[in-house]
Amino acid sequence: MESRNGLVIRLSNSEKENSLGLKIFNQIKDYLFLGYKLFVIQLSEKDIEYYQTEVTNIEKEKFLYYFENQNIRIAFYIKSKNHIISTDPDSKKRAKKEIIKIGNFINEINPKSFDIPLICHIGCAKGNRKKSMIEFIKFFETLDWKIQRQMCVINDEKPSLFSVKDLLSYIYLEKGISILFRTNSYRTNQGGLSYKESLFLAASTWANRGNPIIFYSPINTEEIITFKDLNPYNLIIDIAFDNNIPILET
Repeated sequence: MESRNGLVIRLSNSEKENSLGLKIFNQIKDYLFLGYKLFVIQLSEKDIEYYQTEVTNIEKEKFLYYFENQNIRIAFYIKSKNHIISTDPDSKKRAKKEIIKIGNFINEINPKSFDIPLICHIGCAKGNRKKSMIEFIKFFETLDWKIQRQMCVINDEKPSLFSVKDLLSYIYLEKGISILFRTNSYRTNQGGLSYKESLFLAASTWANRGNPIIFYSPINTEEIITFKDLNPYNLIIDIAFDNNIPILET
């Protein structure tokens, strides 16, 4: 295996194109000539509602071509206003439907031996992080096993929400759900851990999957740091840059 560099990309809605598969192909091909090998598709609640997720045989062949011939990796990041852990019952119901819809889309692609992560936030902590994580686990247990194996969770920026340390202590230890580490040039909610500790612990949760993935989301161009700084242990990890800020050479 080798590390991949890539981007978090957002979809632009178009009345002429409402197939999620075709939309992904059209946006990915615009970046392939730059050498990117990882594409994290960020989906809002509007995206999930708008795009149809039936996968045609031609689309399946295209996905397989990208995976096998181009060594492309894709992942889906649900960045929705709806959350599984929420004080709003309707939001919880919508969040479940969103995860199932995208999970079934991944299954429709029929990735076989290719790991296509489905990334989501837990939601609100409701004043008790452990209790909220237990509630999330109960939801996780209701999912089809094929969707369960896709799932991974991402740490939050706010100290009142979920750090890598929080997620590792329960979500991973209880159900083996991988943790995607997201950082803003070292300024992130790390739960008392250092950047290196957060990175290493999150990466360790991917042992039975593909390469660990991290998101790097610098707030501005002055904050951009090198791959060497992002990966001080020289791990085999896939790094997705958010905000479409150009990558700094190592």
